[in-house]
Amino acid sequence: MKKIMTAFLLTFIVSLSATLSQQPIVAHAYTEVSVNTKGYVTNISKLYARPTPSLGAPRLNAIPRDGSMRVRTTFFVNGERWYKIQWGSGYAYVPGDYVRLSTAEVSFTTPTYVKPSSVYVKSAPLTTSSNVKFLRQGTALETISYRYTGTSRWYKVRYGSYVGYLQAKHVSFTSPVNVLTETNKERQAAGLSLLAASNEANRVAQVRADEMARTGQFSHTLKENGTPGDTLRAYGVSYRGWGENIYKGSSDPVRAVDAWMNSSGHRANILNANYTHLGIGKATDARGSTIHVQIFLTK
Repeated sequence: MKKIMTAFLLTFIVSLSATLSQQPIVAHAYTEVSVNTKGYVTNISKLYARPTPSLGAPRLNAIPRDGSMRVRTTFFVNGERWYKIQWGSGYAYVPGDYVRLSTAEVSFTTPTYVKPSSVYVKSAPLTTSSNVKFLRQGTALETISYRYTGTSRWYKVRYGSYVGYLQAKHVSFTSPVNVLTETNKERQAAGLSLLAASNEANRVAQVRADEMARTGQFSHTLKENGTPGDTLRAYGVSYRGWGENIYKGSSDPVRAVDAWMNSSGHRANILNANYTHLGIGKATDARGSTIHVQIFLTK
């Protein structure tokens, strides 16, 4: 009986080992970023395309030095850049070290918006180039084209009479509609400078919105945090002047700003030329109403 059990165990182990050795290799996950431009072979006499992004994959046909390809996406595998290229009716892969992306302008007219709180449009597609125009978050831009500097995509944009370049990371294809962008639309229409986003003012506005939602108060003087000036001082925010607007009702920032613009006192804050920064807070009270808070600062 003991010998039979031993033989069974050995057979089981061998069978299990054989089964494990036949398991498929799991491919590395990666995130593709759109490129969609022409690339050229560089730094090598000929470049072999691969059916998968691995130098261990079988070789497909070679592309000679300076030969071109249509690069569709880029991504990293184990820290190495790869490009997915058009290959007949399908795709193939080439290592990024041997590909130079075209610097030609590619027509591109999709509406875009400034993504960060503020950014400079550049005179050329280089971070070291001169500044053309300072823009705030949410500013709508007319896009003309895109091109590459190295592996960085730049968009050529027009804002009024100004034309220049923005890096792709500074561009959004979705309008960032919020209280700040809606407020700045009103200021822009009135010929005023746009307000900059302020993280410290955002924090104060959120603290005040949270207290109002939690306690049911709707006031510029709160039991816990006092006046906006009290809250600003409590959080160590420096300023030369401040103002506050509050609204309770819809969660839609467009409706909130519209309501403020239809109230003389609130409109005066929004169109005060002395203010330079804005913080916004939002919270929902027990009845489901949204409380919006604006904290204006003169820095």
